[in-house]
Amino acid sequence: MTTYKIVELTDTSRGGIEFRGGARALWQTKDPEVILAGPADTGKTFAALHKLDTLCWKYPGVQAAIIRKTQKSLYGSVCVTYQQKVARMEAITAYGGANSPDRYIYPNGSTIWLGGLDNPDKVLSSERDYIYVNQAEELQEGDWETLKTRCSGRAGNAPYAQLFGDCNPGGSRHWILERARRGTLVHITSTHFDNPSIYDADGSLTESGKARLRALQTMTGIRRKRLLEGIWATAEGAVYDMFDSRVHVCERDIKEFQRFGLACDEGYTNPAVILLIGEDGDGRQHVISEYYERGKIQSEVVAYAAQLYSQYQPAIIAVDAAAAGLIADLRNNSIPARPSKGRVLDGIGQVQTLLKVQGDGRPRLTVAPGCVNTINEFESYIWKPDKDEPVKENDHAMDAIRYYQDAHGRGSWLITEDLADDTYE
Repeated sequence: MTTYKIVELTDTSRGGIEFRGGARALWQTKDPEVILAGPADTGKTFAALHKLDTLCWKYPGVQAAIIRKTQKSLYGSVCVTYQQKVARMEAITAYGGANSPDRYIYPNGSTIWLGGLDNPDKVLSSERDYIYVNQAEELQEGDWETLKTRCSGRAGNAPYAQLFGDCNPGGSRHWILERARRGTLVHITSTHFDNPSIYDADGSLTESGKARLRALQTMTGIRRKRLLEGIWATAEGAVYDMFDSRVHVCERDIKEFQRFGLACDEGYTNPAVILLIGEDGDGRQHVISEYYERGKIQSEVVAYAAQLYSQYQPAIIAVDAAAAGLIADLRNNSIPARPSKGRVLDGIGQVQTLLKVQGDGRPRLTVAPGCVNTINEFESYIWKPDKDEPVKENDHAMDAIRYYQDAHGRGSWLITEDLADDTYE
């Protein structure tokens, strides 16, 4: 068996807890944005919570936060670990009660606020010195960027500010990886060798570790890749399981396209999406760019669509038929939007056909590398178990593409006809 020499970082304030590998690196870094990523049971959350707790004791008056995508999920997971395995709860006040507090108050004046992005008002109402995000892969990049605006250093209660998180691997083009590739975020890898309860300091499996790894080894498919092997890969049960980033993600010259279209999905709490799609002389489609924004009022979305319309003169502007207000606003700005829907399964079938590699070795639908949210959705959009129905998550760009294919199939290139007579059935 391969053995590993593990460098230990000891937190003496906790009676000699070992922090190794990725956990050790998380403790040491002071970079503004950091994510500790790795498979299940590597000690990521434990290390992150210990770091946050130590910072609160070290710097009196620190204003910190623990965030997850939803507030409810926070209480059933990370708060339990914090209260039972990390914090000295005899000295800390759980304001609001132990079961669902809204903050932890330290005797030195430091405070950790608790919240989800579904209810962020109190948590993000003022500047924070430190924000820890649990299960960061559940967030959109826009969520992370919003948190960064509240953790900029302006709070001033600590010598440095930091937005940090932990995550399990997601899709191969997840925004976390893309942000790390751009150098904006420090991506630290965590492995099972980082967890002292699984591997001894000499790299030998503990008895507890053998049992815990056996449990993970029973997993198959994408769950095994992500949660045991730590690989960023396409989701199990993916609707578009034929999507392969090596095949479907590529750059194309804008001059190759003979006409253009816009695929739109309405959103505010969920992302508003506008995809610019080019089509060449052989009918191959390519997603050239994406607008994928949360919290934007409709006038901003329409203004962006107007820019694209002015530049590319798209012949299809496909919009969800249920988004009557958006369609009306686009038309009022001289953008000939078409209501579109179609049956979900029909639309999925059309997209699956386009993704198939043809006899010439090329698919009929590709995506530009910069469209990271669209790529991530292709890899994360999954079926409900035992149902011919997709889960309503990671579907915003996917819905937009479906609307586009429906409009395309119904001959909506003919946008010069009287829009007043346009109806959708």
